[in-house]
Amino acid sequence: MAVILKKSQKAPVSAASLLTQFQKDLGDGIGSYGDRIVNVDRIPTGLFELDLALAGGFPRSKVTTIFGPESSNKTNIALLAVANHQKLWPDLTCVFIDIENEYNADWAAKLGVDTEKLILLKPAYAEQAVDLIESMMLADDIGLIVLDSIAALVGTAELEKSAEGENPGAAARIAAKLYRKTIAAFVEAEKRGHFPTLIYVNQITFKIGVMFGNPEIMPGGKKPYYQSALLLRVYGKNVIDKAVSAVMPVKKEVSFVVQKHKIPILSISSKFEMATQAHGGLQIGQCDDAKTIKSYLEAFGDFTKGEKGGWLIYGDHYPTQSEWKTRLYSDAAYGKKVRGYVIATMVAGGELIEEGGAE
Repeated sequence: MAVILKKSQKAPVSAASLLTQFQKDLGDGIGSYGDRIVNVDRIPTGLFELDLALAGGFPRSKVTTIFGPESSNKTNIALLAVANHQKLWPDLTCVFIDIENEYNADWAAKLGVDTEKLILLKPAYAEQAVDLIESMMLADDIGLIVLDSIAALVGTAELEKSAEGENPGAAARIAAKLYRKTIAAFVEAEKRGHFPTLIYVNQITFKIGVMFGNPEIMPGGKKPYYQSALLLRVYGKNVIDKAVSAVMPVKKEVSFVVQKHKIPILSISSKFEMATQAHGGLQIGQCDDAKTIKSYLEAFGDFTKGEKGGWLIYGDHYPTQSEWKTRLYSDAAYGKKVRGYVIATMVAGGELIEEGGAE
């Protein structure tokens, strides 16, 4: 038990001495001075425009909610975050909780996920999912947990009823349990020096009969909204190239809006194009971002014409711009270095872009 200062105690005591005593009794993780930032890392997605807007990616040890209509790239973004988390923190485990029964191991592997090291959980009902998440967050080697999705959480009270029965507010009550249990798990994990991250995937629904204002709502009520450090709204659009396929899209064009952020970001809104088929030098999961990167390098003075022809781009000479573009997409290490340089430069000296984003 920590020392509690009683009202009747007359001996002088300082806040600093109380903090020291709390740390001694309850552990260093109970608190510290505010200038000691415990964790500022980001989890990149590899989607350059999105990572740039988010100042590097999703915040670690926080909650992020990705939501939008069907086929808007929500799960793909979450899987790309998993893939990059596995590369950056290989000693930590990622967990994917598949409520919707839509996880595809082959597709996840194409997006770069090491599926052999990914724990896949399929809870039978919502309360079980909440308990699994809470338990996983307290594991010493946990890194990232993805819940796909909040909209699919169905509690036992609803499962045990006939389909004719009504259970108003059931999803919100489950989300409230998820909120309370995960908040406590975050506190306990950080006391022990661990920093788990949560990504919630959610859909949108519409209020009936709304004539004015925004009719959109998210299943699960407001609790996931309150808990999230970052709220990302996405809109998806298929891009067809008949030279590749008359039916299957070659890219997914995604516009996104950051509706809430309790972390530093660089853009409120922007868009990106992610390859869903290998084409034009792009592999599945890669972003068609050469034009955007070029514009930033030009602004930084790192994309100029050479004195004897050709182009001087990020310290190297290229006879043509297409050769640089080919290297950007084919050389993973080089592409990561260039994209990281742009993001780091903007984070160091960039300002909030209210309109247009990183285009």
